[in-house]
Order: sequence, then C-alpha cells, then structure tokens
Amino acid sequence: MTDARRYSIIPIRAVGMITRGRTWRVLAALCAHCSPRGVCYPNQSTLSEMTGIDQANVSRAIRELYDLGLLRYLMPIGKKHPKAFMRGNRYQILYEPHAPLPDPREIELPPGARTNRW
Repeated sequence: MTDARRYSIIPIRAVGMITRGRTWRVLAALCAHCSPRGVCYPNQSTLSEMTGIDQANVSRAIRELYDLGLLRYLMPIGKKHPKAFMRGNRYQILYEPHAPLPDPREIELPPGARTNRW
C-alpha cells in the first residue's frame, strides 16, 4: 500500500527502549498516523497490513509500548460504525515522558478498558 505522506516523527527516546523488531515497526506505523499532538486511531488490521505482523502480535506490541511509557490510551470519541463491533482505540504517542494530555477534556484509559465502547 502506497502512502502520500513523506515522513513521520518517532520519539528519539524509543531508540534505546525498544528491543523487539515488531514493537519498533508498530511504533513506526502508529507514528505514520499521528496528528501533531501525537493522537492517532488506526485500527489493528490497518497496523497489521502496514507492518506485516499478525493482529495478535500488533496488540502485544501496543501493550509493550504502553508499558515502556511511549503510548497512552485515550477514550474513544464519536459514534460506533454501524457494522463495527465497538468503537476503535485512540492512542497518544508520548514524545516526552509524562507528556500532558492533548486536550484538557481528554480522558486517559488503562489498557483493556471497555468504558462506553458498546
């Protein structure tokens, strides 16, 4: 799949923290979808297609990024697509340790939370 974007920004602090190739590829794919504030919401099947990693390992890599402090889960917004099982995940890439939320109205979620997603 070809993309019109020419570059993305990856946190430099991730270089010394990430030891697995799959986690690095998932971080790069997430950063390719980020806004200037680091917010992104690609689904796991999109990340799987971009990286060539199966969806279960994409989920594991996202959890590893969370454990390393490189990613934050945000409350999903908007309505669920009529054919979707639930609303999609939203993430914030943390370019700095303990970065503030992108907006004061944002709500951070713990991993695996299903609050208001149905």
